[in-house]
Formats: sequence, structure tokens, C-alpha cells
Amino acid sequence: MNHAPAAGTLSRPPLLLLGIASSLSPFGMAIIVPAMNSIALRYDASLSTVQFVISAYLFGLAAAQPFMGYLCDRFGRRPVMLAGFAVFVLASFACALANSLELLIVARFLQAVGTSAGTVASRAILRDTCDGDDLATGMSYIAAAMGTAPIIAPMIGGLVDTHATLPWVFVVTAGIGALVLLNMFLRLPETLPANSPHPDGRKLIDNYGILLSSRAFLGNTFLYGFIQGSFFCFLAVGATYFLSTYGMDSQTFGIVWGVMAIAYVIGATAGARLTGLVGGSRLLKASVVLSLATAIGLVCLSLSEPVPMAGVLSPLFLLMAFAGTTTPGAMAGAIRPHPDMAGTASGLSSATGLVLSGLFTVVTGLIYTGPFLPVAMLVLLACSLAAGGWLLAGGARQGAAVSRN
Repeated sequence: MNHAPAAGTLSRPPLLLLGIASSLSPFGMAIIVPAMNSIALRYDASLSTVQFVISAYLFGLAAAQPFMGYLCDRFGRRPVMLAGFAVFVLASFACALANSLELLIVARFLQAVGTSAGTVASRAILRDTCDGDDLATGMSYIAAAMGTAPIIAPMIGGLVDTHATLPWVFVVTAGIGALVLLNMFLRLPETLPANSPHPDGRKLIDNYGILLSSRAFLGNTFLYGFIQGSFFCFLAVGATYFLSTYGMDSQTFGIVWGVMAIAYVIGATAGARLTGLVGGSRLLKASVVLSLATAIGLVCLSLSEPVPMAGVLSPLFLLMAFAGTTTPGAMAGAIRPHPDMAGTASGLSSATGLVLSGLFTVVTGLIYTGPFLPVAMLVLLACSLAAGGWLLAGGARQGAAVSRN
């Protein structure tokens, strides 16, 4: 069902505002990465427990995203966006005031539920107000903003955690969310056409059944989730490992993580150019194979402790770059065979991928005891499962079909 009117018939809010609204989701996740040690100290908790503040956020995004599109179509883009960011701001303050780790984990989950409205509603707004090249340009802008957020957020989080107390990390997050909410209230029009019909709930369930029985959808979704999991393994324990092994404080680690995120943006940017030169099939295959080879190299480097810093950072940089070249093709592969349900496929694929990648943060926190080798083995497992997803989707045959289309 397509609610989009002809381009130009509705007023489009500024692309900068939509880009910022979309990027607040990864920003909220990444800002606490450098503060993981501070969270453990504040609540006198083990790392295996503290990592749930990241996992809860990821699961909140995964749980909310499949339903945000339905809410946008049922109640309109503006009220869902405003309500979502209001929840995000209130939950951020709840994080700052939480007097137990359990309350912090619940508040983080609510943070994610609120901010999940940003990406879903922004894409719906672009669909309502743009078409053709304008729509493609708008989507590219949002993607760029979402890729930039994980670069900036850890730097801000590390700076605040170094020079202030932990609650201020969440106060800063709430303040940024409040500014976005205010701008949305003042500048965001309702773009859902007044005569749009309500979504058909039965049709939504039928579409889910079709998608979950599709090898192309499942394989590409697994590829997306597990390739993200290859560096999410590091997300839960990175700050602790770098502090204990290299004496790196949270501010410096925030900068290091920001550089890692730059690798992801570089990979995505290079992938867009390389697709036209070598084809989507070859690029996807090369990215999967190179990710697997890099993971094997990381395991070899981790056989002796302490692992040189370059022996950890260099493979992780490459893994994030390869994730950048892989993710767009995987997500396109999940949606492309089902053009009549592209929105449903996009939301379900994204949510499933987040759950799969989030599981690796949980497992890493449970098994990590100090040496890096178990983390490296999980990275290898994630890359191996990503390769399995690529094979399930049809490997080169599926990629070739995508390239021809």
C-alpha cells in the first residue's frame, strides 16, 4: 500500500532535521561505550552484567522498529515522531537518575523504543514528499547522518565521562534529544495524506509469513546481522580491555572508537563506487571472504597475550570497513525481491539484524575474563555465520540477480 503523493504536493521538513532525527538512534547507543567502566564502578557490577545496558538498547530498537511504520500510517508521522522523542528525553533523564543497574537497563530499553521513531518516521516523511532523484538524495543524506553519529557520540561520551560524573552522559543525551524534539515541534508538518486508508493488520501478518519463508530475505538478513555482530563483539568489552591492557582512559577510547566508526563510513562510501565498477555480486562476495580472512588473522594475533594494540585495532578497522561495504548490499537483497512490501521487509530485516548483532554483546560479556582470544573467536564465529547467510541467500546467484535488477 503506497501513501505517497506526487512529489512537491506536501511541504517537506529540512533534510538536516530528518538526518539528525534519524541519527539520534545510533548516537544514543554509542555515547555510553566509553563509559562502560564507570557504569561498572557506579553500580558495583561485573562486566557480564553491565553489558546489558547496550544489549537492552539494541533489543529496544529491534522490538520497536517493526511496529513504528504501522503507527506512522495509523496515526500520522508528526505525532509518532514527537511522542517517540518525548519518550527518549524522559528515558534519558531516568538513566541519569537510576539508582540501580536494573533501573538503568529498563530506562535504556525505553530510550531505544523512543528514538526508534526517528529513522522509521523520517523515511516515511521522505516517501510522502519526494520521488525520483529527490527521494534517493534524501535517503542518502539520512544514511550519511546515521553513519556519522557513531563517530561523534563516543567522543562526546568519553569527554563527558572523563571530566564529569556518569549521570552527565545521560543528561547531555537528554539535552540533545530535547533540542531535536523542540525543532520537530516547531518545524515538522504532518505529511501523511488525509485520505490514506488504515493499514490492514491481516495483510501485515501475511507479509511477515512470506518474508520469513524467503531464502533471499532470511539469508541477507542473517548476513546483515552477523556482519554487524563481528564488531559488536568488541562493543561490550572494548573500553575495559583497552583500560586493563593498554591503560587507555575513556576519553581516548572514545576517540579510538570514533576512528573505527570512520572505517564503516569509508567502507560504505567506497562500496557505493565499487558497485558500479565491479558489480554488486562481486563486491558482496569479496567483502564476505575478506571479513572471514580478517577474523582468522585476528584469532592468530590473539593466541599470545598481551596482544599488541595494532594487532587489535588493525583487524577491527578492516572488519568495520568490510561491514560498511556489505551492509547496504545485504539490506537491499532482503528488500529487493519483495517490492510490494518493501517497508515491512525493511523494518523486519533491520529489527532481526539488531537482535542477532545484540546477542554477540551479551555472549561477549558473559565469557570475557581478560584475555582477548575468546573475543576474537566470537568475531570469527560471527563472520562465519555471515558467510552462511550469504550462501543461504544464494551467494553469487542472488548477488547476480541483484546486479541485473
